[in-house]
Amino acid sequence: MIEFLLAGTLLLLFLLAILQMSLLWAGKGAVDTAAHFAARAFARSARVDFRKARETAFLEAFRICRNRPGGALGTAAMTALDITYDGERGANRASPGDALCVRLTHGVELVVPWIDRILYALSPGEKIRVGDHFYLMLHATRWVTVE
Repeated sequence: MIEFLLAGTLLLLFLLAILQMSLLWAGKGAVDTAAHFAARAFARSARVDFRKARETAFLEAFRICRNRPGGALGTAAMTALDITYDGERGANRASPGDALCVRLTHGVELVVPWIDRILYALSPGEKIRVGDHFYLMLHATRWVTVE
């Protein structure tokens, strides 16, 4: 009887871990897609008005991250968009033909009970804890040439 309870508990934890990992995988796909569309939106109008192009790219990424499966305004508020020349130097203007790095960072909430604490403790990357909510920060980078 005790063996059955132990095996059942381990099986339950394993199934919950699979569920959380599939949600993380879907979140990573959404972050990659958001970075792609944000980079395209930025490249189209960066040489005309850099500030407006950055705002447009951020709003595009914000919209996609908010509408992803499991997305909400709370997690979309943990979205950051950095635009740099070489991955480190900040950019504030662009000329046609310039290659810029668009880096998107988005917080994805760990929602599966018990597994959220385990994955949060084991994750080597950036992570945030707000009350009883655990978030992993997912990154996506795209290089774009200004049109």
